[in-house]
Amino acid sequence: MQSLKTDIVVIGSGISGLTAAALLARHGKSVIVLEQTSKPGGALKRFKRQGIPFDTGFHYTGGLGKGQILRLLWDYLGLSSRPTAVSFGPDGHDRILIRESGREVRAYFSYKRLTDELNRHFPDDRHGIEAYFNALQKCCGQAPFFNLDLELTPFLHGLFRPQSISLGDFLSRNIKSRELQAVLAAPAFLHGIPPKNVSMTMHALVAHSYYYGGAYGIRGGGQAIADAFCDLLYRQGVEILTNQRADLIRAEGGRTSGVLSTDYEITANHVIYTGHPVAIFSMVPKGFFRPAYIHRVQDLTNTDSMFILFGKLDNSDLATEANLCSVPAGLDLLNTDPLKGSLFLTAPGARDGKDSAAARGVILMRPASWLEAVQFLPHNRHGRLKGYQEWKEEQTKLLLERARQSWGNGCGITSLAAGSPLTFHNRLHAPYGTIYGVQHNLHQITATARTKLPGFLLSGQSTLMTGIMGASLAGLVTAGEIIGLETLWNKVRSYR
Repeated sequence: MQSLKTDIVVIGSGISGLTAAALLARHGKSVIVLEQTSKPGGALKRFKRQGIPFDTGFHYTGGLGKGQILRLLWDYLGLSSRPTAVSFGPDGHDRILIRESGREVRAYFSYKRLTDELNRHFPDDRHGIEAYFNALQKCCGQAPFFNLDLELTPFLHGLFRPQSISLGDFLSRNIKSRELQAVLAAPAFLHGIPPKNVSMTMHALVAHSYYYGGAYGIRGGGQAIADAFCDLLYRQGVEILTNQRADLIRAEGGRTSGVLSTDYEITANHVIYTGHPVAIFSMVPKGFFRPAYIHRVQDLTNTDSMFILFGKLDNSDLATEANLCSVPAGLDLLNTDPLKGSLFLTAPGARDGKDSAAARGVILMRPASWLEAVQFLPHNRHGRLKGYQEWKEEQTKLLLERARQSWGNGCGITSLAAGSPLTFHNRLHAPYGTIYGVQHNLHQITATARTKLPGFLLSGQSTLMTGIMGASLAGLVTAGEIIGLETLWNKVRSYR
């Protein structure tokens, strides 16, 4: 086993780990990134089927407009090969189909255009529509990520305190139409928390980040983001060690002293873990975390998983829109019943250009429960039990049939690959197949960047917000715990 020494070890090379590593290296720290698979990038990575590149966990993002936080962060890091953002423009929108009535609403990525669209469809709910957007904009006006004049520390302290009103309560009180409730709750697809459990603040942060504040694709998808960060890290002198599982966090004198991985014994002053926080207890020596903390983290409610299909779309016209959503009226959008849940169809590869290989691909998905797939997981957690492939094929056929029922015979899709909660569990090492990690809901306090073990820090979307923007900002916050949070925040926002 080879011995190495560095200032900081980052475990995990998803966007949170890459961001934290780049920020720390920019501030003169020596950094090593450990990745347990053969290629860095986490859920950003693409894979190919029949020559078509598919994105695993990235479809689009917000925050890349002029003066917006993700763009400022990337500018501050000096991503000379910054991924090319493709704006959906003033006409960009999702198409949300209400299953029971067949009504289709254009969910524009613009407060004004969406307000006009909703007022046209639901004139009796004008006051409720105004109240909803006013509430969201008030929440975002108090968030430093969208109001760059604010300090970051006070906001973070308030964010992790219990919130009073849920999105579901707000919509039930202010919106009469159940169809409109579904449209306004649609950003729940991007945080994975049922409307009755998500606070207005958390919903507002995600909805503004990915919907109402403008949406952007990336040419080359998530892989382009991962490649740009890896190029930057190599230039900064950061080592990215692949095929390295972090087995043990070492501690001496009451604080972190390094990591033992598959092939290396690494001495370090700080260790950042970017995966699901429940995994840390098998890595840290017993006695460093109190039983109450261990039980609290182990009992945290996770977001559900999904069943996902990667295929070729026969009708290329459907791939020109950002996303197609088929939802039930009301607030039960995240129902995991294979027959009742929402459908989500997207073609992120279209942002590569109409003539690209990726433009031929389409992704179709529905919410899924761990319970429907765990029956095929052996006790040794390796492989699959008999019947798994047949079950997956049945679910694929059902998903395709439901897509045809929603969008007509023109929605012809040839399936090339499919993934279940077990796929997310094995390929992305997501406990219970969760797609967004821990729920940031009204009823629980999630793990934050700091832990009770000095020098050992957490990051990733389970600690702050979901998606590429949430995980990137989590990387910023965790790096700030080492550099100085307000010092780092002032440097990043100076790039506006």
